[in-house]
Amino acid sequence: MNAASLPPGRHLAALVSLLSCLLLTGCPDEGVVCSEGLSRCGDTCVDLTSESANCGECGNTCGTGQLCAQSACRCQQGATACGGACVDTQSSPQHCGGCAGEGGKVCQPFEVCMNGDCQGSCAGGMLQCGNACINGEADPNNCGACGNVCGDARSCRGSVCTYDVVATCFNTGQVVGIQSGSDFKGPNTLVASSPQSAARMLDVLLVLDSTRKLVQAKLSDYGVLPASNDTGRAPNQVLVQDPYVYILNSSDNTLQVLRREGDPLPPGPPGSRFPNGITFTNVASVSFGANTNPFAMTRTGTHDLWVTLYGNLLGDPSAGGRVVRVSLANNEPAVVDTIVLPSGAALKPFPDNTTLSTPTGITEHHGKLYVTLNNLNPVTYSPGGPGLLARIDPTSRAVDLIDLGDGCLNPGSVAPVGEQLLVSCGGKAVYDTNFKLLSVERSALVLLDAQDRVVSTAPIQCSPGIGSCPIPAAGRFAVVGNRTYLGDTNGGRIFVHEVVGSTLVERRGLLDTSEPAIAACPASGFSLVSDVVALPKGF
Repeated sequence: MNAASLPPGRHLAALVSLLSCLLLTGCPDEGVVCSEGLSRCGDTCVDLTSESANCGECGNTCGTGQLCAQSACRCQQGATACGGACVDTQSSPQHCGGCAGEGGKVCQPFEVCMNGDCQGSCAGGMLQCGNACINGEADPNNCGACGNVCGDARSCRGSVCTYDVVATCFNTGQVVGIQSGSDFKGPNTLVASSPQSAARMLDVLLVLDSTRKLVQAKLSDYGVLPASNDTGRAPNQVLVQDPYVYILNSSDNTLQVLRREGDPLPPGPPGSRFPNGITFTNVASVSFGANTNPFAMTRTGTHDLWVTLYGNLLGDPSAGGRVVRVSLANNEPAVVDTIVLPSGAALKPFPDNTTLSTPTGITEHHGKLYVTLNNLNPVTYSPGGPGLLARIDPTSRAVDLIDLGDGCLNPGSVAPVGEQLLVSCGGKAVYDTNFKLLSVERSALVLLDAQDRVVSTAPIQCSPGIGSCPIPAAGRFAVVGNRTYLGDTNGGRIFVHEVVGSTLVERRGLLDTSEPAIAACPASGFSLVSDVVALPKGF
């Protein structure tokens, strides 16, 4: 564990959590022991809040067209309650165009229901299931074939059942899937010990675990697969570009490159392409040098990988404050360029503060690189200056700094949303003498327009006067369309914001005007959502 592997201020709590996990492995076997947030049903551990086969209590199964959300069965996205059943009125022959008797109608036995209308036959390209005309590429109850039900908040995308977003829970070792739009979550599933990051390769979910393992799970239900690979110390981020996998190891100061061996089996049932997992071979390792602590990476073009070097705040930070370009040409990765980020007065230090750029997140947007700067005081590990974003021209190597405004301290993740840009700000954590978290100041999500001007800032905070509300802090996030799924690095929640024009609107959060935040990683005390990833379409 080091300063680059977790958001600043989270290191001590994360270390305690990790040591607790290691100590618990020596406890005597007393049968099935479930991790936090899961309940025992027979000999298995289940999530009673969102598992359709055990909704609210063991054995309570949700019906057709339903899923389990917050321990209750309810109609899934796109379904309507008609006569006690959840149906798709666009394809149901008993409730075609709406509930029968309430604007819809019952089709004749020789008719089919297509697009909410009774017709003689299904149009070309539609899948006929009984008297229903189905879009087999998107129907969660007939995904790719009649009767293939996705369930548990999974979407049907390209005839394959999968979650739209996946979050990793550092404290509990779990991953959880989320359906975008409805924002329903699937069951929490134990996959690793302390997962730090995740990515998808074909129908396998790769989970980077802090115990120096790359764990594999089925993308369909997160069932753990036998295959795994060793990583370096403090693995921090995994990036997939089939057939290659790139891993940043912060304490080892390296980029590890794996290559997939063998071809997947032909498309079939979920998880069938690699039934035992993917075999990877270590093909290269790039060293960035002592105390560099690589933090994040992004790929541009065909042959370039850009990596932020955070620096070792617990040792020698002088090797940080840089962005390096790794050439991947000819399958021989090597550092070919280094860009030193601004320092000193350019970082606008607060009075009586010294500060280092401490770069974290990085993305490519409109031909430029954008790098978030924690701008930390290396003595206190607290923000020593305002939240800044470095804009780099990769051709000229020129660097400009963008001030993210008074509402942002300690920026971390950055990603495009359409023509605009989003930045999450972890804020300034304030502790008492016993390391109890008292507050987090100026944690936010910031929206920049196409001209890189700050146009909207959404504070990540509890509404005044709210009852029990663990202090939130913004971490990594994923973008699906114009919605953002933002991880909470203290309270284990997912906040959902929507970009409406030039404004950020909180849809799921802690404000009085929004629905409650998604309880992604339930845990007692400190709970870290370590990564949030949007799963790309296509398998």
